[in-house]
Amino acid sequence: MPAASAATRPLPPGLGGTNWTAIPTHAKVVALTFDAGANADGVPSILGTLAKYHVTATFMLTGNFVRDFPAQAKAIAAAGYRIGNHSVSHPYFTTFTDGQIRDQVLSAESQIMSVTGADPWPWFRFPHGDYNQHAISVVNSTGFVPLGWTVDTLGWEGTSGGITTQTVLNRVLGSLQPGEIVLMHCGSNPDDHSTLDADALPAVIQSLQARGYSFVTLDALGGGTAWSSRQASPAAAQASGVIDVFWTAAGASLKHNWYVSGWNGPQQMGSNPVAGEPSATTSSPGVVDVFWRGTDRHLWHQWYIPSGGWSGQQQMPAGTIGGPPQAVAQPDGGVDVFWRGTDNHLWQMGYRPGQGWSAARNLGGALASDPAPAATSPGTVDVFWQGTDGQLWHAYRIGTGSWSAPASLSIGLTGGAPTATGQASGAVDVFWKGTGGHLWRAGYTPGSGWSAAADLGGALASNPAPVASAPGTVDVFFKGTDGNLWHVYRVSGGAWSAASSLGMGMLGSGPFATAQPAGAIDVFWRGSGDIHLWHASYRPGTGWAGPGNLGGDLYPISW
Repeated sequence: MPAASAATRPLPPGLGGTNWTAIPTHAKVVALTFDAGANADGVPSILGTLAKYHVTATFMLTGNFVRDFPAQAKAIAAAGYRIGNHSVSHPYFTTFTDGQIRDQVLSAESQIMSVTGADPWPWFRFPHGDYNQHAISVVNSTGFVPLGWTVDTLGWEGTSGGITTQTVLNRVLGSLQPGEIVLMHCGSNPDDHSTLDADALPAVIQSLQARGYSFVTLDALGGGTAWSSRQASPAAAQASGVIDVFWTAAGASLKHNWYVSGWNGPQQMGSNPVAGEPSATTSSPGVVDVFWRGTDRHLWHQWYIPSGGWSGQQQMPAGTIGGPPQAVAQPDGGVDVFWRGTDNHLWQMGYRPGQGWSAARNLGGALASDPAPAATSPGTVDVFWQGTDGQLWHAYRIGTGSWSAPASLSIGLTGGAPTATGQASGAVDVFWKGTGGHLWRAGYTPGSGWSAAADLGGALASNPAPVASAPGTVDVFFKGTDGNLWHVYRVSGGAWSAASSLGMGMLGSGPFATAQPAGAIDVFWRGSGDIHLWHASYRPGTGWAGPGNLGGDLYPISW
């Protein structure tokens, strides 16, 4: 992955001129941050604990760390954790010239991206906490935002410095406030080799959770939240840049390609045969879940946890199901999976951290299509389907509340199954192929309610595939009647674009897509002249690239 120049990227609005030491919020959230420079002795334990408790965190890496400990740096990125910039060599910035400061920031960015594939922009931490107002302004000129801490655990001082794991815990709790930023370290003390921050982390997490706190990355400072799969798709992208793509092979097995500093696979995931398309989600950093209907008509599940790798394939206690499952996730680790029952009702199972899986629930309705879920604000999920009357129907759950009764949105007949995506703000966009073959859309905005149905044009030969990336930005892809990949989009605050071909050649199926929070998008389809998985990608600043052949032996996709 080529390194981007932070000098070409604007400073996030409203974040300049300050070394931020807390997240301005009244919500009971904490940002755990881990500086990585001298050594990587605590990394395996830290990653294992975060995965065990499904907790997110931010790792501030130096260029020298990724050079000297590339395996550990790649493991952090592969697990999906947010990565930030901690300079190249950990110098005192107030002794440096402007040019030296810029070189430390931009060279570290390049090194981090080259080794891990993860983009640290826009977060930066001054080494030693050494800064002045001028150093802040120079760092801001590179597009980066300096971040300090609310509390330093002092775990880095080690047992030889009189620190214990209880000291670490007491310091975190003694400074506890909404938006607390906790400074911890990945390495061991150079004299006594203790890893007090890693050792104390389970107690820190448990104590904060017992006090009603949840965890966010430093992206929350910019108004964002941890990333999760907000629309149903066979592909799931993480904020770190890791992408997982699942598909049904010609022999009916589940197969997998993945991106970590380059494309890998395909890999067969197990022997259980698949009927239809799988649905994948990412929730907590590094955690991936994939669901499918087996040829036995049961719901099956497989998952990846960074500390434990891939699970076996597990049949879920849902009975027989009438169609392929569709799943979405929340950044706190919650997952909701939906399917059309053999009775044509909407069915759902949900996973909540600390509670496990719910029983299968019958949510009612009369479905003539597979459901289309969208995850939005915390705990809130909307589900859409084409009813047996040809209308667009809807059910929803807000936060920890109960599911609504199914209701028609009364927007007229739809020509196909709907698809949907959501925003952290609570906004929802739902799309469908109209009876005349055009792309249609309706949207929900908190405080304003549902918009009227709008004709976005185009000539669809597949169901639409929407994704939400940067806040307010939505992209929709479809196979046109000419067999090419077509695209419609809206940038935050703007109008919808006209439908246009992306010039990727002929498609052998409808597309599916996934996105990352900074606006990166990946689109996939089955080839027309082969049965391979094909791919195109969009990256802010460089535009569209592709098509790329990822190989494989895909079973015909039904979209």
